[in-house]
Order: sequence, then structure tokens, then C-alpha cells
Amino acid sequence: MQFTALLKIFAVILIFSVFLSAQTVGNISDEAVKKAIDAAQVSVSKGDSTTALNILLKALTDEPQNIQIKFWIGKIQYSLGNYPKAIESLKPIVNQLQKNSPESVQAIQILGLSHYILGQLGDSIPYFEQIFQQQPDNGEIAYALGVSYIQTRQPVKSREIFSRLFKVPTNSASAYLLNAKMHMRQQFEETAEVELNKAIELDPKLPEVRFVLGELAIYRAEIDKGIEFLKQEIAINPASGMAYYRLGEAYSRQLKWEEAIPPLQRSIWINPFFSGPYIVLGKVYFKKKDLGNAENLLRRSTVIDPNNFGAHHLLAQVLQQAGKLEEAKAEFALAEKLRGKNEQEP
Repeated sequence: MQFTALLKIFAVILIFSVFLSAQTVGNISDEAVKKAIDAAQVSVSKGDSTTALNILLKALTDEPQNIQIKFWIGKIQYSLGNYPKAIESLKPIVNQLQKNSPESVQAIQILGLSHYILGQLGDSIPYFEQIFQQQPDNGEIAYALGVSYIQTRQPVKSREIFSRLFKVPTNSASAYLLNAKMHMRQQFEETAEVELNKAIELDPKLPEVRFVLGELAIYRAEIDKGIEFLKQEIAINPASGMAYYRLGEAYSRQLKWEEAIPPLQRSIWINPFFSGPYIVLGKVYFKKKDLGNAENLLRRSTVIDPNNFGAHHLLAQVLQQAGKLEEAKAEFALAEKLRGKNEQEP
């Protein structure tokens, strides 16, 4: 199961912002415990979480039931990416913390995010729900909760969350469209289709619904069906550069080179800074043996997106066919370098 890098980054930011508050739990009367926590906080402020953890683990051997120590151990384990250990430390004590206190809120956040990052979305939901009740404007938590609802097959609840996140009425056509797009991102295509059909039922002229249905059909290799949806989208939303792009791409999949050219050109005219239609149109002209147009379009695409392996590889083929062998050799080499780089990236 894949999770967004953005949320993981947010999770790290969250814990360090928590550390900066440098708060402790309740009134610490035990001088030894207070001294250990203070020393751990100093280490954390210096960026040395490992030393802080060792200090607290040593203190825990003397005070095995101490809530304050376990609370800080959980925070530090989380900051180090030891999510199971963070859960192990915080789950037994979270209900012993004062309700709605900063420490309670922090512990609930850490538990929710730790379960989420580990892929335990069902376990993350109760914690996220608590946070969302307390912080209804916390967009990152709302997004994570919505994704968790999708992954646990609760589309009604995910629609409620995303409608609030995007500030649209919960039962509106827009809410169904937003929910569908989020389901598509999580690869829940069947649920997305149900939501999209409901959106059309509520508002037959809502832009982008048929575009997403077209993408879904093409993904399923139902090219004719996808083309029809994209044509309907363009009729409703004639300024949709992406709809023209997907339509031209669909025609190219059917090897209908002449039909592919007009929508790809229109996509470029609407948005000249997106490399996709340049690449597909370059391919179309290459297949039509119009090497000059193909080269010009593909060179333009590599200016817009210089790290696109496919664009460089196709340009190399065009140059090779045009007899520009040295340039073709250089492009093939660059394409291979980019492909290797892409394969190495997580």
C-alpha cells in the first residue's frame, strides 16, 4: 500500500513542532523523573533524539509505570521513525492523559499517524476522528482521515470529509466528483465510478465528471467509451486542455493519427507549458513520417520537461530516422541515463 510522501513529511514536521513546545505532562513531583525529562528535552533541542531516548529508557527502568516518561519516549520514538515503538509507548497511557490537554492531543496525533504510516488504516481512524473533532481546520489530518475511509471502504464518510475539506455541500454533485477523484488516486475505480454517476445524476452539466469517466474507461482499455466521454466533456467544457490531450492520446492508441492531431493541437494552444501533448503529437508525426514536425515538437517537450525519459527516447528515434546519427546517439544516451535515474528513485 502506497502513501503520499507529503503526509510523511507532514508527520515529521508535526513531531518536531511538538518538541519545540517543550511541554511536559502535569506536575512532575519526582525530581529524578523531572531531571531525566529535562535532559532529554535539551538533547532533542540539539537534534540528538537518540541520546534523549537513551536517557528516558534508563529512567524508565527505575520508574516503569511513569506516564511522563512513557509519553516522551513515544514522542521520540515517533521522531526517529520507530512507529511500532511509539504506539507501544503511547497506546497504554493515552487515556490517562488529561482530556484535551496539549499532551493528550499530541499523543492522539502520533498514534493516528503511526498507524497510518504503518498501513494500519482501520486503527488510525478513531484517533484521526478525535483530532478532527478538536481541529476541524487541520487539513492534513482531514486528508489522512479521508484516505483512511477510502481504504476501509467507507465512501459516504470519505465524501463527508472531502466535502468539508474543499468547502462544498456534502450531498452536492461537486462533493461526489471530489470523492470520486480521491478514490481514483487510491485506485478504487469501482467506487469512483459510482460516485461519478451520482454526480452526473445530480448535475448533468458539471465540468470534469465525464473527463474522469473517460480516463477511467481508457484505463480499462475501453477506448471507444473513453473517447465518447471525452467528447461529451469538451462539449460542456471546451476550454479543458486536459480533455483535448486525453482525447488525442486515445485516438493515438487506436492508431488514428489524423483524428489525433486536432485535439492535441488544441491542448497545446490552451496550455503550451504541459509536455504531454507535445510528446504524443510528436509521436503522431513520427508515425506519419513527418520527421521535421516530430523533431520540433519533441525538442519543445524536452525543454518543458527535460527529465522525461520517453520524450528523449522518442526524439532519439526521430533523429535516427532523419539521419542525424550523432545527435540521435546523444539522445539515446541521455534517455538511458534518465531511465536509470528514475528506476533508482523510490
